[in-house]
Amino acid sequence: MNRLAKFVLFVIFLMPVLSFADLKSNFAYGIDSTKELNLNLACDGPYLKIKDIVANPKAYKGKKVKFLGDFYSFSSLPLDYPPAMREAKNYIGIVLARPDHKQIPLVELKLAVKLDIFKNAEDRLSLEQGDALKLSGRVFEVALGEPWLDITSIEVVKKIAKKDR
Repeated sequence: MNRLAKFVLFVIFLMPVLSFADLKSNFAYGIDSTKELNLNLACDGPYLKIKDIVANPKAYKGKKVKFLGDFYSFSSLPLDYPPAMREAKNYIGIVLARPDHKQIPLVELKLAVKLDIFKNAEDRLSLEQGDALKLSGRVFEVALGEPWLDITSIEVVKKIAKKDR
């Protein structure tokens, strides 16, 4: 049998089996991975995992990134630090929740958002802890071994229900 015929047989018979195994492994992680899978399907393309950005920030320095995360709170963590300067008068910091423990903030990921992104104060104040966000931006600095990002767009993918808070 020639190589082309072997390849065709592989694609026809083995690829669906491998794809099913990958799909099955995604559902084996429990409810949170299913929720993340559904959010990825609702968004427009592949998104980075937050843990990958935090684990290897130098690999993303200077690059545009997009990712999903749950809003935790506003913060001044990424502001007014000289090696990664973003002035508090023009920016606000956002903290996301840890993907594995939603009640704990992920302070290793410094997200600076220009105040101009928010159309008005009501937009900024309407974010609640647990809201699912779709963020895109650029890793502008790696200071203290942590990624510092300029966020260029924020979109609320899912508002948390009042009973879930």
